Amino acid sequence: MNKNKINYLKNNLPFFKDLSSEELNNLILISYLKKYSKGELIHSKNSNCTGVILVINGQLRSFLDSSSGKEITMFRLIDRDICLLSASCVFKNLTYDISLEAEKDSLVLIIEGAYLKKLSESNSHVQKFLFDLTQDKLSEVMWIIEQIVFLNFDRRLANFLLNQSYLENSTTLKITHDAIANHLGSAREVVSRMLKRFENEGLIKMSRGTIEIINLEKLK
Repeated sequence: MNKNKINYLKNNLPFFKDLSSEELNNLILISYLKKYSKGELIHSKNSNCTGVILVINGQLRSFLDSSSGKEITMFRLIDRDICLLSASCVFKNLTYDISLEAEKDSLVLIIEGAYLKKLSESNSHVQKFLFDLTQDKLSEVMWIIEQIVFLNFDRRLANFLLNQSYLENSTTLKITHDAIANHLGSAREVVSRMLKRFENEGLIKMSRGTIEIINLEKLK
């Protein structure tokens, strides 16, 4: 197990080679592998500092949810992606009200946030890694916000279908209208009307629980 952890850490953390023997040993001790089943909640906005999450295999979804139960997907994490927003304790006076769930059966490596925070205070390589990772993820979140504010819903829905096709490596998507509404923070009725318009325009073909993209270029 330790050998697996060392390989995952070495292959995915750019600062691995810049750690002292003591720092490396401590990092191995406070990190652990964990499996999550599809649909299982990994981190919620009410959670304490879960830690930095490295996806070994699988797919995770980060989302915001309201008291009314409405959700909106912020970003997805696939193999070798790293989530820092589940370790808000790394940053002083900064919290992120996000939740994280497994969209597929997933294996992740979790690194204790408090230790990384301590490590970043004494190791500039770790500090740079955390800064760059946060900057990249916040840029992605800003891109989502820009879509919500500035793009018409038909374009947002088309972008979602294209991204889903990329993630699934297929033009046949096994997804319900309710699930799409949750991803986009919209009402099911709005999603259904727009999908029907796409179907009438020859972009997609719908059947129960399935959407088939039949004109990728036009959908773009």
